[in-house]
Amino acid sequence: MSFMTGSVAPSITLSPTTNSFPFQSKRISLSQNNRTSLGPDLLGSRNGAPVSLSTPHAEIWMQDRQVLIRDRRSSHGTFVNGVQAEQQTLLQNGDTITLGARLLRSSSTPSHITEDQLKPIEATVTLIGL
Repeated sequence: MSFMTGSVAPSITLSPTTNSFPFQSKRISLSQNNRTSLGPDLLGSRNGAPVSLSTPHAEIWMQDRQVLIRDRRSSHGTFVNGVQAEQQTLLQNGDTITLGARLLRSSSTPSHITEDQLKPIEATVTLIGL
């Protein structure tokens, strides 16, 4: 799809799935080669953050009118449609990204950690203006 003057500015919306740590859908503006870190600060959640989420965890950016994601050497990985994204990976409309992993509660899990904080960030990708 070509980019036309006066069209919608390129952006990506990340919307939580039912298996995700709860967060408000997030729309991120994209510009050529400007990288955005994905991590706890991006969520703006009052519920804390997922235990398996690193700071920064991953980054996304637009390159040649395509949106890419890359893991930032996180402890629990970045996945696109269930496949670990070990290198930069192309994102498409409707993809599911997962930041982190589902952790199981054990006797060593601090009591202040909620069940939601044991979930990863799992989001459906919507590309806009691309």
